[in-house]
Amino acid sequence: MAEFEYTQWRHRWPEVVVQRRTDEAVELLRRYYAVTAAGRPAYSGSQFEAMAALNSDPYSIGPADFTAASMLSVDIPAQAAIRLLGRDACDITALLQDIPVDVDIIDIDPDDLVAGGPGSRLWQVLRRGNDGMGRTRTSKLIAAKRPRLIPIGDSFVEQATGLDTVDYWRQFQAVLAADDRAIWTWLTQIRSGVPNMPAAVSNLRILDVLLWMTVDQQR
Repeated sequence: MAEFEYTQWRHRWPEVVVQRRTDEAVELLRRYYAVTAAGRPAYSGSQFEAMAALNSDPYSIGPADFTAASMLSVDIPAQAAIRLLGRDACDITALLQDIPVDVDIIDIDPDDLVAGGPGSRLWQVLRRGNDGMGRTRTSKLIAAKRPRLIPIGDSFVEQATGLDTVDYWRQFQAVLAADDRAIWTWLTQIRSGVPNMPAAVSNLRILDVLLWMTVDQQR
């Protein structure tokens, strides 16, 4: 497959990311992972990884993954939950076994991120029930299983990036790989300035939080 190119991000994505503004990024992340005076998370999404970890099986989707998705302000409809835990469970497991667990989006073969790849086939299975599993719910559920590999997509991220679902995953990979992995390296570095951020939070998730917060503070 020809080398994938996506350069529009330099003009479309938030400047905090494009220009790698460390102080601004750290402040956004500290706000997101802050704890209130009452001891509660300032944003429920800060508990996404903790909830997903309650399902220790990387090859199955279970109630803990539904709870993780709810941390990101989506619910899994009852009929969808019945299907995903029932008749589609074996298909989901087979596909998850074809998707690496400990690989970052920046390191995977781009061909694995295109239509027809295992991630794309899992996407189709999760959505095929006509039971309310739209693209936002689907992306957050897959991200619960592969947080290092599959980017979250919702209205906030779409507003921040201008992206839709066409080649969404490869576009994220291209941004992170650009300029000799400049943004990827930066994401690795800035986490040290956010003491409340759990160690399990991936670089991809840090990017998602930055995109989300730039929109949240505008709304």
